[in-house]
Amino acid sequence: MKKLLLALLVLGLVIGTSLTALGYEDRRDHDWNDEYWHHHHYGYWHGERGYWRYRDHKHEFIRVGPELSGFRTRAAERGITLNTQYVAEVWGNPTGGVSSGTVYTGLMSLQGNVDLQKLLGWRGASLSTRWYWLSGQDISAEHVGNIFTVSNIAGFTTFRMNELWFQQNFLSDRISIRLGQLGADSEFDLSTHSIVFLNGAFSWSPYLSTNIPNGGPAYPMGTPGIRLALMPVDWLTYQGAILQGNPFAQSVNRYGFRWDLGVSNGYFSIHELNFRANQESGSSGLPGTFKIGSWFDTAPDANGNSAEPWNYGFYFVADQMLYRIADSDFAPVTDNKGQQTTAASPTNKGLGIFTHIGFSPQTPSFINFYIDGGLTYKGLIPTRDNDVLGVAFAYGHLSNNPQDNEGRSNPGYEIVLEATYQIEVVSWLSLQPDLQYVIHPSGTNIANALVLGVRTTVSF
Repeated sequence: MKKLLLALLVLGLVIGTSLTALGYEDRRDHDWNDEYWHHHHYGYWHGERGYWRYRDHKHEFIRVGPELSGFRTRAAERGITLNTQYVAEVWGNPTGGVSSGTVYTGLMSLQGNVDLQKLLGWRGASLSTRWYWLSGQDISAEHVGNIFTVSNIAGFTTFRMNELWFQQNFLSDRISIRLGQLGADSEFDLSTHSIVFLNGAFSWSPYLSTNIPNGGPAYPMGTPGIRLALMPVDWLTYQGAILQGNPFAQSVNRYGFRWDLGVSNGYFSIHELNFRANQESGSSGLPGTFKIGSWFDTAPDANGNSAEPWNYGFYFVADQMLYRIADSDFAPVTDNKGQQTTAASPTNKGLGIFTHIGFSPQTPSFINFYIDGGLTYKGLIPTRDNDVLGVAFAYGHLSNNPQDNEGRSNPGYEIVLEATYQIEVVSWLSLQPDLQYVIHPSGTNIANALVLGVRTTVSF
């Protein structure tokens, strides 16, 4: 609790100082700090109140939500953005799984960003923090009994700090260092086209979440660490991070401040090469992004196997546009968890494809092979340019086939099929009906489950 109060005090001082500085007039001609564009080249960045658009060699921030008599615009001009979003879900499991039932799942996201270049003239520097208020229940835990969590916002009910970091960029953003409490899923293992899906397997992939203690430093947890990003050429980025390996269970690390950088708690390191094709301005080709990554974790084996005190894995992520509608204006689509630092939704209207493939060969691995894939179509219905239709599947093979009560081997794998349609009602409100079919929940003989749900997202 002392750490929580201290962090709130520091955050209050930072924001208070920033608001005081609103009277400072910045006359630079080019004073925005769009590090996300330089690192990911997705074409625009969707936040909880707006998105970046890149057109005619210029960046423009398109804001959604109330302006509060112009205060938000004035604050953004000085580098300060404060964003709030609420996501509400209702899920029902009419057949299969452990039992039938209905649950409610909720998430409020609070994010603050300070561009110190705009505010104080500190070139390339920025601060950011993100907090979550989780509520409701997890239908996977309550009724389905599966591994690939049906809702990617489900978690232990609490108010928690997820990220709090300082970032410094150098050489026109070719080099970037981030230090503080980080969520690895904000920058690693991201797929542009899979972000619209609601099952957790399409966010922080199971070849990571099931093989690192307590899921590792990923939603809704974060851990202290440092991240380095290098962009030697426009089509290639390297990024790597070292973080506290075990964030502890969500019920133990309730507020996000249980830090332990001791060797006994282990370290998690992840590295990724990001290759981009046809994403430069004016390119007539279909854009694609391809990532090769590896990770290792030194946390002790939960099964006490001292012969293998650490674990590792490799992965590949691909996003590719297959067909793009001629109109290339970029427009926002609600992020699947309301996180400003995750990948954006599909950047162009048209058809896209994605896949994740991961291996983790060590004995302690819970899932040693995983693959998913899917298709998304943005703007399928005329006049509904910002709606997204998606279908996807995920398959995970368990390292050791579970045994039933009579010692017989169970299937040893889990599959989920998902179909979803994200509807932009207005710029600050979206609805998303969703259908999932879970095959062999937890790799056992639990009956296949049909899960129906709907998500409502409101941005303030």
